[in-house]
Amino acid sequence: MIGFGGFTRAARMAAALPRLQPQVQAWTSSTLDAVVWADILGADVHPVSRADAMAIPGVARSRHLTAGTVAGLPLRFHRGADEATAPAWAAASDGQWGDRITAHDVDRLGLEPQSLWQRMIDTVDDHIFYGESLWVGTQLSETDGRPLRMLRVPWDFWQRQLIENDQGAPYWEFTDRAGMPIEDGPRPLLVVYIPGPHEGICNFAQRTIRTAGNLERNAADIALRPFRLELHQTTDITLTPGEVTDFITTARQALSDNNGILFTNSAIETKDHALSDGTGDLLSSARNASAVDCARVVSIPANLIDATTPGASLEYATLTGRNQQWIDYGLSLYMDPITARLGMDDVCPVGIRCDFDTDQLVTPMPDPTGAVTDD
Repeated sequence: MIGFGGFTRAARMAAALPRLQPQVQAWTSSTLDAVVWADILGADVHPVSRADAMAIPGVARSRHLTAGTVAGLPLRFHRGADEATAPAWAAASDGQWGDRITAHDVDRLGLEPQSLWQRMIDTVDDHIFYGESLWVGTQLSETDGRPLRMLRVPWDFWQRQLIENDQGAPYWEFTDRAGMPIEDGPRPLLVVYIPGPHEGICNFAQRTIRTAGNLERNAADIALRPFRLELHQTTDITLTPGEVTDFITTARQALSDNNGILFTNSAIETKDHALSDGTGDLLSSARNASAVDCARVVSIPANLIDATTPGASLEYATLTGRNQQWIDYGLSLYMDPITARLGMDDVCPVGIRCDFDTDQLVTPMPDPTGAVTDD
């Protein structure tokens, strides 16, 4: 159980928002869905899912760089100024498949063996999109009850609710999707809840993600139809709206069936209206600005995802300096909540703290040709 007193700001923000379980996120563009969400939200919109966000190149690139980089950094453990031995859960290469897991746990929590890298990249991914992650201790020490093996639970396999104990004190109860407490069972699993730095971009960045999605669709539409076709009537005959619709439908079908060839009589003249170069430039600028916004909501320098900001060409930075800035103002946002939680006394022995070893990101690469010497 996690006491209310340890409830972080990020968790408070996340608790105020509805948890979008898969059955809610599985949105389809049917008329019924559009009407239902319009009634609920007051507009023809749907909740943004991780799949929606990952369909945006800027978001996907930001996620890959952030989560992939953090997952590749080793964890270090310290007692004061001295280096400490890493706990078994931070060093074991056996997939963290502890002796407390039952077949029932595997089914209800979607558990599977995980490498240290996979566990960490999934955890950062949870923080980026949802603002929270959950691990369970699958093997516990017989001496102090701390975890020896831990697995990350897929985000859509668990949920939490704030309840009260017999004394009226509030605490979080973590359950599976069926509402059964995770800690219940013949061999209880230790719950390690890891709140993230914010409530997740699927919650607070929905407008940014939708805008980027609209731009992607517009770009695809222009690539598929680089001009617009006009059916210009050359006679004075008045056509009914139904007849106009029939003409357009026939022309659209003919373009599709006849490799773009149309037949018209003297009453109809075709005119094509090519999209101007200005439209393409405007769309390109808009997509770049959208990519910059995607980088901002994930907290990654825009130049790392190949997006440019005004004045970017005037800036100069070494690889070491750029990475240090990324660590200070981007990666640390996701590293610090993880190490802060994993360094708490229910996971690590009292007095032990942990952090990520970022030396590989800021240590200059040696010159492959060696030092310059005189002949």
